[in-house]
Amino acid sequence: MKTFIISIMLSLTAAVLSAQEVTVLDEARLFYAPLNVNVAQDGDSYTYTINESRSRQFARDPIGFMKANFDIQSFIAHTADKKYHSYLVTFNSANGSLEADFNKEGELLETRQYFKNVLLPAEIRNNVYNDYQGYTLTKAKYSARTKGEILANATYKIKLENGKDKQTLKIDARDSGVGVAVN
Repeated sequence: MKTFIISIMLSLTAAVLSAQEVTVLDEARLFYAPLNVNVAQDGDSYTYTINESRSRQFARDPIGFMKANFDIQSFIAHTADKKYHSYLVTFNSANGSLEADFNKEGELLETRQYFKNVLLPAEIRNNVYNDYQGYTLTKAKYSARTKGEILANATYKIKLENGKDKQTLKIDARDSGVGVAVN
C-alpha cells in the first residue's frame, strides 16, 4: 500500500511538472479606434459616418469631437504610400457634418460645419421668443466656417410660423457670443 501511494504521488508530481510548459504566443497588434464608423474613400477625400449613439456629442462640439476621436498623424501614416498633398476628411452624422481640410503635415487649414435640427443656445432662444411672441420654431440650421481653429463665420438660420405668417431669420452666432452647434 505504501508503494502504491508513493507511485501515485510521483505520477501526480510528474503530471504537474509536465503541465508547466511555456507556450509562446504570436504578437498581437492592438490599436485604439474610438470611432466605430464606416469609412468611404474618394481620391484624397475620406468620409467617416458617425454612429447615431455618438451624433449628439459630435453636434455639440464638432471640432472637439474630431480632435478627441481622430488622429490625423496616424491617418497620414496609414496613407503614406499615396503621397497626398492635402486631405479632406468629412465626418457625417444624422443631423450634420464637419468637413476638415488638412495639409500634408497634418495641420488643420479650415473646416466647414453644417447641422440641421439644432437646439438654439439659451440666449438666442430667449431673444427669439421675446421678439416673436406667438411664433413656433419649425426649423433651425447651423453653419460655420473656421480658418484653422479660429471661427471665421457662424450662422443660425431659423424658420418661424404663426398660422399663415412665416418668418426666416439669419442670426450671426459670433455676434451673440455663441459659435458651437448644440443638439
